Amino acid sequence: MMLHLRNIFIPHILSTNTVSSFRWRIFLNDPVFGLMRLRQATQEIHAAFEFELKVAKPAAGKNDYQIFIQAMWGWLSPFEKILWQAEWPHEIDALSRNGKSAWLHSDLRSAGLQDDDIAALPLSSCNLDMTSPSARFGVAYVIEGAQLGSQVLAKRLGPILQPWPTRWLTGYGAESSAKWRQFMLSAETSLGSEEASRIAAHSARQTFTSLQSWFHLQGAA
Repeated sequence: MMLHLRNIFIPHILSTNTVSSFRWRIFLNDPVFGLMRLRQATQEIHAAFEFELKVAKPAAGKNDYQIFIQAMWGWLSPFEKILWQAEWPHEIDALSRNGKSAWLHSDLRSAGLQDDDIAALPLSSCNLDMTSPSARFGVAYVIEGAQLGSQVLAKRLGPILQPWPTRWLTGYGAESSAKWRQFMLSAETSLGSEEASRIAAHSARQTFTSLQSWFHLQGAA
C-alpha cells in the first residue's frame, strides 16, 4: 500500500477569517490577495515536489534523511542570514527564525560528518529575489511552511531514525503552530494589495522552483 505524506513543505492551515474572506472574494469575483494568493501560486509545484521527495517515500530511512538534510543545508545556508537580517514586521520576530541552518548543521554532525565534511558539501548559488518585503514573504512562505509540515514527517521517520536527534524535524517544537499562525497573520496584513501579493506569489514560485531544482541535482528528489 502506498503511503502519501501530504503538505510536508507547506501546511495549508488557514484561519476561519482567512477562509471566509477567500470565499467572499470568489463570490464577488474579486482578486485574491495575501496568503491565499501564495497558496494558489504554489500549489501545483508544491504537490509535484512533495511527490518526488525521496525522504517522504514509504521506504525512506536514515540514508534518505541524510541526503535530504545535506541538500537542504546546501540550498538554505547560503542565504538564510540575508533573508532574516533584512527588514521585517516586528511581530515576525525574525531573529528567532534565523537559525535553521544551525539545525541542519547539528543533524549533519549527528550523522557523523565533521565540520570539514560539512564545509565541503556543495552549496547552491543564491539567486532568489529578497530585495523587497513582499519578495521576502514569498521566500519565507516556503521555508516557514516547511517547519510545521515537518511534524508530519517526524511522526513516521522519528522511530526509524532513533537515536538520531533530527533537529530539523523538531523545528520550533511546541511553538511550531504559534509561529506559523503569526506568519499567516503578518502575511495577510503585509500582502493586502494586488502589487504586494503579485510580488510575493512570484517569489514563492521562484523559491519552490529553486528548491526543487537543487534537490534534483543532489539526488534528494
